Amino acid sequence: MKSLYPVSFDSLQAWAAENKVPPSEVGVRFAQFAILRAIASSHALRTLLVFKGGNALDFVWQANRSTRDLDFSIDMTEESTNPPIDTLRELLAPALRTSTQFLGVMLHVHRIEQQPPGPDKTFITYKIPIGYALPDETKLRARMEEGRPSTNVIPVDVSLNEPICADEYVSIDATHQLRVSTVEDIVAEKLRALLQPPIRNRTRRQDLLDIAVILRTQPDLDRRRVGRFLIEKAHARNVPVSRAAFCSPEVAERARQGYAELAGMTRVIFVPFDEAIQAVYALVDELDIPDTDEF
Repeated sequence: MKSLYPVSFDSLQAWAAENKVPPSEVGVRFAQFAILRAIASSHALRTLLVFKGGNALDFVWQANRSTRDLDFSIDMTEESTNPPIDTLRELLAPALRTSTQFLGVMLHVHRIEQQPPGPDKTFITYKIPIGYALPDETKLRARMEEGRPSTNVIPVDVSLNEPICADEYVSIDATHQLRVSTVEDIVAEKLRALLQPPIRNRTRRQDLLDIAVILRTQPDLDRRRVGRFLIEKAHARNVPVSRAAFCSPEVAERARQGYAELAGMTRVIFVPFDEAIQAVYALVDELDIPDTDEF
């Protein structure tokens, strides 16, 4: 597998050139790798957390488009005597110190916040900004050593009670493995995300592109599993799922907003909007989902 992470500070520029990553972004990718390595170095964290979303897709399954944030789901089947937020506080700090020791990247959890707040919430995201300083950022490292927050931050989002339909352990370097959502799980989640903006009055442009790129590059995508996972994920969030729902003009219109701007953010493949939406319609026609009923 081609290295989709810079795994040492000395290799940053060569890695950026090989992977078509702008030099201005390579430090972010190295800090992201340091965080992923920290999680993989902790048995408890790598068992509890499943890496998902656009960066899991980019880092592991389909190198094309990356963002700054790292997204995870908590495996709720793992037994723990502590609430998840307390477990994360307890485990993250020593794991991050391990990455600092071996990679030279200073890492520190600024805070852990629950969104939305309140004890009665079901679908929770823990927002965890992790500050960092690279080995050559002397002033920033001194600032962090004084106990002040870093101005360089990787946002980490950890979701609670999200269905994890399929994942596998993936090697991120010679000695560390990370739990990562499979391509089918990611596609199902992105299909559900396409249906949510009209319900929540939001826009999401990236999901359509990511699905279209996968369809173009991975013909062996298991449609049967995608359909089953989509229904499970949609049911958990009370999102109506059907072929008719995907054909709603509002779904397409919200996916179109800002879509063209993604052309400047992709490193390998950009699929024009009209081609991408038609590819998704064709995929939906192949899935075992209702034509019009909610589930």
